[in-house]
Amino acid sequence: MKKLRNVPLTEISNLKKLGSSNMESTHYKILVVDDEEPIRKLIVTLLCQKGHHCVTASNGLEALDKIMETKFDALITDIVMPEMDGIALTKELSKHYQSLPVMLITGHTEDYSAETAIASGAREFINKPFSISEFLIRFDKMMRDHKGEEALLALSLI
Repeated sequence: MKKLRNVPLTEISNLKKLGSSNMESTHYKILVVDDEEPIRKLIVTLLCQKGHHCVTASNGLEALDKIMETKFDALITDIVMPEMDGIALTKELSKHYQSLPVMLITGHTEDYSAETAIASGAREFINKPFSISEFLIRFDKMMRDHKGEEALLALSLI
């Protein structure tokens, strides 16, 4: 049987089936970090409507405390916040939780770019204001990509 990087092609096919059928039913525990309460509430509402569980923090330091207490499946954070901004938070987390999917959001597009976000360790970047559909599409893509990477890693360890 042909192999692609030590993964049997039948396993790749099974991963595709798994990704297309089970992704929508997966529920995640997400840390939402933003110093603006209305934005936190909006993101929490959107994600909870999809069946996810959300915990909130109003700045990067508070987020670090919560991450030390609880395991999260993803982090969504604003960039510009008091005490510790989202870039510093993402860099700090990438030292200890390299596989944690992070989405950075900002309304300061003149100061921050997708390149800056990705270089800090984020997987996704979105500008404020954002549409609900764009946010949900980017979040779902980030989580699908993450699950696919985890599955491939698990297969490579077999």
